Amino acid sequence: MNSLPNKLLKLRKHYNYSQQYLAEVLGIDTLEYMNFENGSSMISYSQMKKLCALYHLDLVELFANSEDVTLYEVNKGNTDEINIEYFTAEKTLLEKIKDFYLDNKIASTIIGLLVVTIIVLSVILGNTSKPYTLVRDNINRLSVSESTVIYIDDYSGVNGSGSNTNGELSNLISSGAIKVQEGEGFSIILDENGTVSSAGLISKYSEELSEWRNIVDIAAGRAHVLGVDSNGRVHCVGDNSNGACEIADARNAVKVFATSDGSIVLDNNGSLTYSGSFIGSGSLKNYTDILDIASSSSILAVLTKDQHVDVFTRDSGNYLVAESWSDIVDVACGDSFVAGLDSFGKVHIEIDNDTIISQVEEWSNIIAIDAASDYLIGFDGKKIYGVGNNRYGQFKTEELNKQRLEMVSDVEYNIDDHYVNVQFKGVSNASGYLVSIDVGIGISRRIDKEEVVRFETDNMTDGKSYTISIVSIGEGDYTDSDPFMLNFVYSKPEEQYSFYQSENMSEEVFIGYLKSLGVDESRIHGIEGSEEQLCDSDGVKIVSSNLDGKTFRRSELLNMEIEYTYCRIVEDEKE
Repeated sequence: MNSLPNKLLKLRKHYNYSQQYLAEVLGIDTLEYMNFENGSSMISYSQMKKLCALYHLDLVELFANSEDVTLYEVNKGNTDEINIEYFTAEKTLLEKIKDFYLDNKIASTIIGLLVVTIIVLSVILGNTSKPYTLVRDNINRLSVSESTVIYIDDYSGVNGSGSNTNGELSNLISSGAIKVQEGEGFSIILDENGTVSSAGLISKYSEELSEWRNIVDIAAGRAHVLGVDSNGRVHCVGDNSNGACEIADARNAVKVFATSDGSIVLDNNGSLTYSGSFIGSGSLKNYTDILDIASSSSILAVLTKDQHVDVFTRDSGNYLVAESWSDIVDVACGDSFVAGLDSFGKVHIEIDNDTIISQVEEWSNIIAIDAASDYLIGFDGKKIYGVGNNRYGQFKTEELNKQRLEMVSDVEYNIDDHYVNVQFKGVSNASGYLVSIDVGIGISRRIDKEEVVRFETDNMTDGKSYTISIVSIGEGDYTDSDPFMLNFVYSKPEEQYSFYQSENMSEEVFIGYLKSLGVDESRIHGIEGSEEQLCDSDGVKIVSSNLDGKTFRRSELLNMEIEYTYCRIVEDEKE
């Protein structure tokens, strides 16, 4: 058993240091130090030396596989500063090794031979097989919901695919994203600066979320969001109808997990606090060594620190294959399957479907997995792989035995007052087309044949660049085409004004209306009518104008010379 995490915790509490302070001493972020105390990350030799200097210990004592560690008297005096009695080790580590060798020459020789043998074997084995390089941060780069997939690329940019009914895949802007989470119709992004942003979340929740600071971990359920800050305090916003946010008892949190309608908090002692409703909650009380948790409506999968998976089901079903996996670093589950990612980048799945099993076996170098109720996603850092239900186009299927459709051609668009109108030339053997544009509302439209597709412009910004994407959808012997991409800059159409017959309109009203539109009065010219066009007793009236029956954009109207004819004024007849 590794006693170091308990030693670190005991030392910190004895000297009343915060985790944030110790992280600053080591030059790392608070979450990384938390992982040292909960045993999910290994501390380096240089970091150990810094802690030994701080606690006035020698490396032998801190490395020893024992719970015992020297705790020196803390003298606070009348201040809040902690003054530790100065301690100098009697002998350095090198001196102790030297003394051991002199006193035990035979044993030392045997140990030396064993060390050389181990080094040689490690070199030989290292040339044959080594685990795929995986770090814990990778599994934070992927998240899915029932209809969307969101992931962080190699440049900390956030990308997504699938449905976008609530705008959950729109405006996913982050220069330093370190974790993403998908809820039902919304996306959550944790930035490296400790702030959290959202897309698709209702305004009252997104506003509260934007005020969170120093966040080190996030999680999202069906309609609630969890966060834990660097001080171990848990935050929660969203739907609390099932008690998902009733986690006031959580203390010293280091990580949060979310089920559909529940919350789970892991503290720095490995203990769990949970609330809400989810399958398998009664079994969690027995754990103090959890690394990850995944859940669905019928399954709870627990990944322990020894990298094994425990599975709990609503119907007491057996997932014995999953529980026999080893070296697992990430876990996911749907309503009828459990999947695990091992340290070699291979994905294992237990499901009653041989076709899906064989497809998943072909995946390699995967760094993260996640699942919804009826599909599984794998991410290799560059590309999304998927199996299962793909009704929203969450992933591209790679079926080598099928012919890939051609891309559409002759794509054109035009913008009117309310819509972007897209039209194109289709391809043979396509069963339909998926037309997408990142405008928020109506992001994706599936059509059965080539026709004009309209996207509302209400959420578009004047001068901003947008992308039209069209995929030819294949069925039977054909698979989907690569997307045809067309970029354009949205220019908001100028307002238009239509003018009908101005006959019999008051001259005063006519000129006043034009001036209200911004027309300079110097551009408005009146011409007196002929002898037959006499004014009646109601005053001066318009006979006609060069605007009659025409429509003009604002810029045209402001730059044209406007002429009108008014009735001839005869003073004698008007008296």
